[in-house]
Amino acid sequence: MTDVTSLTPDFIVGQAGRLEIRMTRPGENSTTSLASDSPQKWVVLSHPHPQFGGTMNNKVVTTMEKTFQSLGYGTLAYNFRGVGESEGTYDGGRGEQQDLYDVVRWLRESANLSELVLAGFSFGSYIVLKQADQIQPTAICTVAPPVSMYDFSDIEPTMPWYLIQGGQDEVIDAREVLDWAMQIKKQPDVFWRAEASHFFHRQLIWLKKILITTFEK
Repeated sequence: MTDVTSLTPDFIVGQAGRLEIRMTRPGENSTTSLASDSPQKWVVLSHPHPQFGGTMNNKVVTTMEKTFQSLGYGTLAYNFRGVGESEGTYDGGRGEQQDLYDVVRWLRESANLSELVLAGFSFGSYIVLKQADQIQPTAICTVAPPVSMYDFSDIEPTMPWYLIQGGQDEVIDAREVLDWAMQIKKQPDVFWRAEASHFFHRQLIWLKKILITTFEK
């Protein structure tokens, strides 16, 4: 196993070619110092829809990224195939699921993970939910999952799941998201912000507080 403290890659190899990543090691941007032998908590972050300007630089993704870093997590954000400097082309969600799987596989081979959270925003939430049973993370965190745009009928996560949704979402039908989540056998913990839009304009501080409350240990 490679010592992840020595890794500073900009790319990893995926099925469709190289994938652009941004990685911060556990504790690097934490508000408290961590011992070198502390458990390695990591979060992998998946971004919004590639065909509508979604990248790992999206402000909701970077807010989540920085918040998890402040809690001592290692973070790995990445661009789906065909986005930024990632090779390949958009594949309707199928290839993007493979991208997430490839990123997590590389991380597991490169680091001694004690905890793995899969986090996604919008389209990234769909990818996370579709791959959750295959990857088996410690927990998942989804923001504004696009229930009205994709088939979510076969999604039944078995691990702890935190769902964050804005009531004024102009992209996703917020009530449809809530109705769907309440019909699932293992329901998520839902955090609802009535005045928040899809991109959480002027609500990112609230989003940060929710993540801190949920994942601070």
